[in-house]
Amino acid sequence: MNAKEIAEWIEDRGELMLMKKDGEGFVIAARSPDGMWKTAEAETLARAITLWKEA
Repeated sequence: MNAKEIAEWIEDRGELMLMKKDGEGFVIAARSPDGMWKTAEAETLARAITLWKEA
């Protein structure tokens, strides 16, 4: 994902928690379109978003 795609994905989430762990990766907790909360964790933000979408 490029920066524009990441920004659009973030803007599309109604509720979102994004965290960067010191010296580690990113954690995302966001409400999916069906209203359920999903989480994902990865070394990069783009990979965490991809994992979140796949879950």
